[in-house]
Amino acid sequence: MEALRINVRSGPHTPGSRVSGTVSLHGDGTHNVQTIKIIFAGRCKTKVTENGYNNTRIHHRGRVPLFHYEQTLFKGPYTLRAPHQWQFNFTFPQQCNTCGGRFFKSSSSVFDDDMHQPLPPSFSHGSSSLMGSDVETFICYELEAALVTPPNTRGNLQVTKTLTLKVQRGNQNPEPRLSYACSPQYVQSLYLLPGYQHRAPTLGEKLKAKVKSGKLPKAQYLLKALLPTVGVLGQPLPLALGVSHDEHHSTTTDAPTVFLRKVNVKLVSTTWVRCASGSMWSSNDVIEQVTSDHRIGEQDFSHEHLQMADRMDISSMMGLALSTGRSFFSESLAPTFKTFNITRSYILKVHVTTECGKQKRFKDFNSSQFLLLAEDCLPSAFFPPTAVVQAVQEDTAGLTSYDTEIKSERPDDV
Repeated sequence: MEALRINVRSGPHTPGSRVSGTVSLHGDGTHNVQTIKIIFAGRCKTKVTENGYNNTRIHHRGRVPLFHYEQTLFKGPYTLRAPHQWQFNFTFPQQCNTCGGRFFKSSSSVFDDDMHQPLPPSFSHGSSSLMGSDVETFICYELEAALVTPPNTRGNLQVTKTLTLKVQRGNQNPEPRLSYACSPQYVQSLYLLPGYQHRAPTLGEKLKAKVKSGKLPKAQYLLKALLPTVGVLGQPLPLALGVSHDEHHSTTTDAPTVFLRKVNVKLVSTTWVRCASGSMWSSNDVIEQVTSDHRIGEQDFSHEHLQMADRMDISSMMGLALSTGRSFFSESLAPTFKTFNITRSYILKVHVTTECGKQKRFKDFNSSQFLLLAEDCLPSAFFPPTAVVQAVQEDTAGLTSYDTEIKSERPDDV
């Protein structure tokens, strides 16, 4: 059992919230005490380990203090017998109070060197970078209590308590936006003949229809996607798909039947880290990036014979949501943020499999600038998380009120 303890609420904190509790002394016997103090500090720590010459390992580190507060709870010298306890009170700052940029040799637009930037959320991540280096990142907020004995005596005690900080979204966050993408899908198949969408025509039926080699029916349909560029943790992720017949590039007069076979939705996170070089041969900072996949939802519709329409609310069909917890498949999501030596950003990727004329087509839709906002908002802020969901439920003709981007791809010949 620890002789020195920190007693404080362990739940998540927010910027501006009060951090109060006690430091208590326990156990048998007496303690010669010079001072008892408690430190409240925030730190950003990065570490990159790469291979060096002759099978050596080179360690690069980046340590940036975000803030540092200290309170003296007891002054001696004095001999104390347990139990005793002392109260402390801190307030989680709203902003950093440091010169984080001075710990590095050069500036970079990937990171934020503003010494008064908002506090980043609690964060930890470890993985291998694209260059094969081992990367570790931490943003931690800690209480550290210490019992210091008089000079030339033994018995110093120290204990640490980690606190979790959840940031909040504010009024400066952008309004919800949707991105519209469209991709033509080309099919040439016997199954496009009238009445044969579900079975192949017989030889006699082919001869009767006078279908010759190279003269197979052709159809082109437009696969449309409505993607969000902003998401809120803990809220549904809006997504809509649809198809329409491109008559100008088809030999079929009737619209082809298109089936939705599979949808895979994921966020791809990129974590940038910056360290001061640990090599005597380098005068530059070490910057690495790590990517990770976060599965949002995946569903196979192959056995449902789901015929696609002009507009389909995929979000409701799949129950898509931006979960705040860690899953079996991936780590927990953190809001988008940028600080002195760690940056986290996201790309939304949607993989769609469709089938027409017994031929499958595959398409990837990306929202390359996806902003992931914190789950909670400031008391004075108002950001309606359902606004994007409601927009998806409207007809795609109403996209003029949003920032739209139309992407077309040249169809591949079959």
